[in-house]
Amino acid sequence: MVLSLLMQGEELKKLIGSAVYIECSSKTQQNAKAVFDAAIKVVLQPPKQKKTKKKNKNSCAFL
Repeated sequence: MVLSLLMQGEELKKLIGSAVYIECSSKTQQNAKAVFDAAIKVVLQPPKQKKTKKKNKNSCAFL
């Protein structure tokens, strides 16, 4: 059960383009500090994004 939840979390991370996936509990405070530390790190040092090719909007085509 725990492994499947971890896998679902990792899939969701990839789907939404998140930098990090960390499980935590606000009830027990388990990994709560790690979540905030990771959030701060991502804001201060964002991961490099893949470059995408942009279409040139100023191109002309003669028919």
